[in-house]
Amino acid sequence: MRNGGMASDALTTVLRAGGGSVAEQVDRALALLLEQFGMQVAYVSEFRGDQRVVTHSRSVPGGPVLPVGTTHPAADTLCHLVAAGALEPLIPDARQHAVMAGHPHTAAFGIGAYAGVPLRLNGQVAGAVCVASPDPAVLVEARDEATLRTLAAHLGELLADPDLPPARIPASGLETMARPLLRLLQQVTGLEGVYLTLRDETADNLMVAYADEATALGFAEGSSLPWQASLCHRVISSGTTSITDQWEHWEAARLAGIATWLSVPVRDLEDRVIGTLCGGSRSGKPVGDHAVSMAHTVSQLVADQLAREAAHLAEVNRAAHLQQRVDGLRDSVERDSLTGLANRAGIHRWLQAALPRVCDGERTLMVAFLDVDRFKPINDTYGHAVGDEILRGLGDGLRAFGRVDDLRGRLGGDEFVVAAVLPATADREAWADRVGAAAHVRVGDVHAGASIGVAAVTDPRTSVEQVLHRADEAMYRRKHRTRDALTTAIL
Repeated sequence: MRNGGMASDALTTVLRAGGGSVAEQVDRALALLLEQFGMQVAYVSEFRGDQRVVTHSRSVPGGPVLPVGTTHPAADTLCHLVAAGALEPLIPDARQHAVMAGHPHTAAFGIGAYAGVPLRLNGQVAGAVCVASPDPAVLVEARDEATLRTLAAHLGELLADPDLPPARIPASGLETMARPLLRLLQQVTGLEGVYLTLRDETADNLMVAYADEATALGFAEGSSLPWQASLCHRVISSGTTSITDQWEHWEAARLAGIATWLSVPVRDLEDRVIGTLCGGSRSGKPVGDHAVSMAHTVSQLVADQLAREAAHLAEVNRAAHLQQRVDGLRDSVERDSLTGLANRAGIHRWLQAALPRVCDGERTLMVAFLDVDRFKPINDTYGHAVGDEILRGLGDGLRAFGRVDDLRGRLGGDEFVVAAVLPATADREAWADRVGAAAHVRVGDVHAGASIGVAAVTDPRTSVEQVLHRADEAMYRRKHRTRDALTTAIL
């Protein structure tokens, strides 16, 4: 007889209070799971490659035993359906459940009631935490699902390996869900081939997305045909779910030798047919009510998954659009309108992000401060239009220098900044020489260069203002020395 459910916070406190080895804590959690659910066997499984392996198991005295190390192909297991989201967490009567009743493991292991949720290790689905009993059970969703998820989260914390995470399968995804369900549907219905198709309303075609065939019927994955000419359209438009031996005037069935065809629509939230769950056979064996019921259940699972993926895609697109707008606004705020380089705000943001990258001692932040030589006389003599061309030309020269992610910016007036994060072993003088070579421009008969000061930053605690000030000081010291000298300030 089962006990009353325990609140999640209290349950977590109980689980964490006992201490002991990981194995002892896992065993205690499974014992508590059995006590809370009143079932007979609880276990943890992990996916390793394409196999499902039982890593921990506990049974009540005299109850069924699931040995640790029990291994099955992952796609054939209930755990895979749990991890893929194809089974609800609580199934009080497995023999009356559309999916469970037809699954080979339900009969093989004598499962009457079943509950399971994904096991997450390091934030990813890596297996399942399950509890089962030979007899049906009374499960109260609000209490029992919360208990099961709390225990699974605790087990995930215990078993996570930060150094060597185990192999994982994705927690969601249409293919991850569809393939094991199609295999199960094929076994339950006895049809020679079962398929998940998706409808392209624009082209009015029906495409085979996934197939599971015991015998090839000629409907390969990726193949398509007009919706109006499809067997699925014929069945669905007739107001039924399956047709047997009524294809005398249907060319598609005659060519494939189809005698029986089952088709259940997959509908979106607006009740439009967006695909089908279907199958066929060359024998005239009718499809039973249980198989039809299961097909409807699987169809709804697929529809729910497609709705989730559509919502996720819409959210991703929305987020990408918002990010584009933010990037566009930031670019307009941080871009110098004359040269197209970063402005003062953009320079500060780039340097602020770059400084933490030198914390490991293996990188150096190189910052060059440039001041155009004789810019005021050029402006006074040739006019501001030529002066602007000098600044634009210098910006073009700097833009062509270095790597895509390096900084090229104009602080204002005739002052520019170039920066890059380089390996600590890089030749600093050579980098500074290349910056100097890029800082030359000619507009007509007017030639202009720039004086350069360089700061090499190795301390991430240095502020952006300090970096620019030291590079600026180095530039002014250079201006008062010979034109070929270059002063490097080491921070």
